[in-house]
Amino acid sequence: MRSANVLVPMTSRNPDPKPGRWILPLIIVGMVGFTYFFVQQLPGTQPEETTTTSSATTTTTGRGDGETTTTTAPAIPAEVQAYVDKMAGSNAELAGIEADLLDVNTQQDASPRVIVYQDALALFRDVETRSSVFADGVEIAAPPAGYDTLATIHADLATAAGKIRTAGRDARAGFEGPEAQPRRDAIAAFQAASVEFTTAYDALVAAAAASSGTGA
Repeated sequence: MRSANVLVPMTSRNPDPKPGRWILPLIIVGMVGFTYFFVQQLPGTQPEETTTTSSATTTTTGRGDGETTTTTAPAIPAEVQAYVDKMAGSNAELAGIEADLLDVNTQQDASPRVIVYQDALALFRDVETRSSVFADGVEIAAPPAGYDTLATIHADLATAAGKIRTAGRDARAGFEGPEAQPRRDAIAAFQAASVEFTTAYDALVAAAAASSGTGA
């Protein structure tokens, strides 16, 4: 008995066993293209704008909708600044002299007294000497030429400094005298002259700032 031949049908082979492997690259390519298109549509960066005037420097910087403005005050002329610095040193010197004068006077008037006569006399003499040196320094200083306002204020400073010299001398003399009142009056005069000097110094600083490189 002959066996019958059995025919087994052949199935067609899949040319690409993993068809899904192309999906991810296509997505990536699409995202890159979309990003490039989106960036091209963004507005460009606006240039910075700078505006400068002759009396002061004003810088305006704008980017998009935001804007920042910076203004720089004009510089004080070098010769004016040097004079102001010298007077600033004198003003600080005066503060130290006045503090020492008030301190020795407080010790002298304390009850019971907390300073011996010789020590107090040495301090009053020191104040007298320093007051004279201070006044000399102010009087010989001179503001730069061409600044009339500074010259007027300097005259006020010199006048106050002269009063301080006199009050320092009178305070020492009053201490050596038989009565306490002349010393106290001299110290009150010293304080009043100190206020006068400080007021003139403040006016000097303001006038120097207002000079802005032009005679005033």
